[in-house]
Amino acid sequence: MENSEKGNPTEFGLKILQKLYPKIAPRAAEIQPHQSLMEEQKLSQQEIDDIVKKIPNGKAPGYDGIDNIIVKVIFNSFPSLLSDFFNKCLELKCFPDPLKIRLVIMFHKTGKEEQNIKSFRPISLLPTLGKWLEKLLLQRFNFQLKTKKKLQHPLQYGFREGKSADDALLHVTSLL
Repeated sequence: MENSEKGNPTEFGLKILQKLYPKIAPRAAEIQPHQSLMEEQKLSQQEIDDIVKKIPNGKAPGYDGIDNIIVKVIFNSFPSLLSDFFNKCLELKCFPDPLKIRLVIMFHKTGKEEQNIKSFRPISLLPTLGKWLEKLLLQRFNFQLKTKKKLQHPLQYGFREGKSADDALLHVTSLL
C-alpha cells in the first residue's frame, strides 16, 4: 500500500464503502439535512455496540458477500468507520438503495416434487450493512415510542414489544 493510501482509516474505509455502494454519494448530494435534528439523531457508540453484540455470526450475507463476521472485525478495528457511516445515513435521512437489494434463493422442500413451484421456499438475503442499519433504526424508533407516551395508544397491542394477543384478550374480557 502506498503512503498516500495509508492516511486516516476512516477515509480509507469510506473509500471502500464508496466503491461497494457507488449510488450513495449522488443521493447524499440531493438531500439537505435538517440542522436542528442532526445532533439529536446521532447514534451513540453504545447503541451500535448493543446491536453488534446481538448480531449472530452464522447468517448468510447478501449479494455483496460481506457477512457479519467481516463487519464485526471492521467495527472492532475501526469503530468510528461504521458509526460515521450509520450516522451519515441518519443525518441524510437516507437508507442507501444498494442496502435494499436482496438476493432471492430458492430452497427445495424435502420430499416434494421438483416440477411443482410450491415445492420451493424462497429466502431473501439482504446486505449485512443494511441489516445493521435497519436494526439500529428500529431500536431507535422503539425507544422513541416507549419514552414518548403520547406516540402510541395504550390499547395498541399489535406490533408492540411486550404486548401480545393474550394481552388484548385479557383487556377485552375485563370489560365484560
